[in-house]
Amino acid sequence: GNSFALAKTYFAALPKTHAEVHLAAVRADAIEIAPENASVSGNIEKALSTAAVIVADVTEATPNVMFEIGQASARRKPLILIAKSSRDIPFDLAHFRVVIYETSSPTEFVSRISSAIKQALKQPGEFHTDRASVQRKQCVFISYSHSDVEYLDRLLVHLKPLEKDGLLELWVDTKLRAGDKWKKEIEKALHRANVAVLLVSADFLASDFITDNELPPLLKNAEEQGTRVIPLIVKPCRFTRDKALKGFQAVNDPKKAMVLLSVGEQELVYDQIAAEIERWLQRV
Repeated sequence: GNSFALAKTYFAALPKTHAEVHLAAVRADAIEIAPENASVSGNIEKALSTAAVIVADVTEATPNVMFEIGQASARRKPLILIAKSSRDIPFDLAHFRVVIYETSSPTEFVSRISSAIKQALKQPGEFHTDRASVQRKQCVFISYSHSDVEYLDRLLVHLKPLEKDGLLELWVDTKLRAGDKWKKEIEKALHRANVAVLLVSADFLASDFITDNELPPLLKNAEEQGTRVIPLIVKPCRFTRDKALKGFQAVNDPKKAMVLLSVGEQELVYDQIAAEIERWLQRV
């Protein structure tokens, strides 16, 4: 008799998913209009109010989806987000349970979303949309110059398994969307960070925004709250001569910046960072 409402999804594997967890799926915006003064919004609200679990695809984060998430929040409904990539998750929703899907591997997605729905039914309090009741994931903040985005992209690939397993919340400025108060959102992420990865290069050190706005709170939190700072030297620069940073142990030898390494050697360094983050998060 339980059901779960889909705030928005077009993913072909979902019918198989809700068959596995013995639920009836209802797409909230595709409900047939009942007679006698019914409306689309009324039917959506009814679906959300009767659903045991809400699954919302935030890949595009349309106004309709955000409205339905708000309705779920007002009703204190268990919420699971799905998205094609961690970059698609709006910053203010990043602390909720997220299942990342890839259209090339539907079987894996079916398994993970089914597991999440089963858990939400057994322990709905862990999935409530009330911010005060949500257990926050450990936050990993990545600070980088946009000139070095290729290194960011590869690092995110190595960290994705940890994100899929719900071990961490990755924060990079690509999560910001049009209309966000970006400086305030970055300050929030800096405050919450348990780990900070710095992609250090001449461009990184020359960035006024990084040196004036990101590094000071990160270094302060490292001293006062134990935030783990992990420098990755992506290009030759004055890292070892920088007063603020030279005291931190870089994951790679500053004389062997990533740009100087072979692809295989770079992959080893990325894996080393992922392993270090996993070990650190298990301590906090």
